[in-house]
Amino acid sequence: MKHIRPVLPALIAAAVVVFSSCTSLPPSEMVPVPETEGLSPVQNLLMEGAQRFAGASSLKVNGRTFPMDCTGTVLAIYAYAGIDLAGPMNNFSGNGVTRLNSYLQSLGLLYSTELPAPGDIIFWDDTYDRNNDGIWNDPLTHAGIVLTTDPDGTIHYIHHNYRLGIVVARMNLLKPDTVESGDKRLNSAMRMRDGKVHPRWLSSHLYRELGQGWKIAAES
Repeated sequence: MKHIRPVLPALIAAAVVVFSSCTSLPPSEMVPVPETEGLSPVQNLLMEGAQRFAGASSLKVNGRTFPMDCTGTVLAIYAYAGIDLAGPMNNFSGNGVTRLNSYLQSLGLLYSTELPAPGDIIFWDDTYDRNNDGIWNDPLTHAGIVLTTDPDGTIHYIHHNYRLGIVVARMNLLKPDTVESGDKRLNSAMRMRDGKVHPRWLSSHLYRELGQGWKIAAES
């Protein structure tokens, strides 16, 4: 995975007013619908699931309730598409994001690219200080799902925001330090508010890797 450059000092100053964990800018963005041509049936179902759960107050699929958090959102959307991630990932240790990542790693489905596919699971590090030690050493703290990727590299993803609920946000790995370009948002804020100004606060800064969980359907 490539090294992400720290954001410029001017952007750090501007970030003070918008820091919050997984803050999506704008928070009311609608779920984009990708072109169906070239997508597998399960990818299309994942997009339908994202449409269903964006803005939802609960996560229920076929009578099963999932937690209202980032991992629960991923699991529910995948369950809607007929893929059970929750059962197998419980064979691994750690928090929900870590267990999900470990499961996909065991299947050889982790990878990294600047132009991901719809349905890819995004993993982030250091979205908050999980162990409260004041050090940037908290891997695998957040997850979401890719919806579409624009020609300019802007990734639209769905995730659970701890303040706003299940929303759509953006990330651009080709322009990791750019918040906006013209009137277009490229990178949403991601780092949790903790009273400090961090040099890495955008979704692009904290990106770790991707998981092609949707390929499980083809292998099962």
